Amino acid sequence: MNRRIFRAFALITLALLVSIFASCASSPPPAPPDASAQKIIQLAQERYDAYDLNGAQYYYQVLLERYGSDPEYMLNAKYEMAFLEYKKGNTEKAIAGFKEVIARYDAPDGQTLSQTWKVLSEKLLAKLTSGK
Repeated sequence: MNRRIFRAFALITLALLVSIFASCASSPPPAPPDASAQKIIQLAQERYDAYDLNGAQYYYQVLLERYGSDPEYMLNAKYEMAFLEYKKGNTEKAIAGFKEVIARYDAPDGQTLSQTWKVLSEKLLAKLTSGK
């Protein structure tokens, strides 16, 4: 009898572990075609909060594709994608991404853009290039 209980417990435990890992590995649901930029950002943040960095990156890529013609959303997406590379430990990709964000401020309209993404990129770029 104890053997049966142990086997049942082991089987249930295995099933739970498989379902947990499968849910973590699944891709996020597609962004609705009519989703606003703010909704896509919210979806990305929800994925980030769930420790799904790839899912968050997917939504920021969608933001870039759909709303990238708006410089503020483009900078938001580019910064967040670089930040996700930083969190993943992909230092070279993160550095390249932060440099790309900073370079956008050199454009003629750069002074009219929100400085948020530039300041954040400069801080993380300094951290990454100083070896700290």
